Amino acid sequence: MTPNEIQMLCAGVALGSQSMAVLNMWWDAKDARRNLAVSRAALKRSAGDRYLGSLRLYQLRQRSRV
Repeated sequence: MTPNEIQMLCAGVALGSQSMAVLNMWWDAKDARRNLAVSRAALKRSAGDRYLGSLRLYQLRQRSRV
């Protein structure tokens, strides 16, 4: 290989590694956003379940008083 080809190979490897680092950073950020959305949905679902459970308990207590 000529010295010019070796330099182009080194530059290509460097650019490839930098682009893969940026791509992995983007994928990680995307996964973090997705996980945040999933955890928020689970939190809302849990809050709804607690509300419905306490509502059911309240209704049962009211029924037993009658």
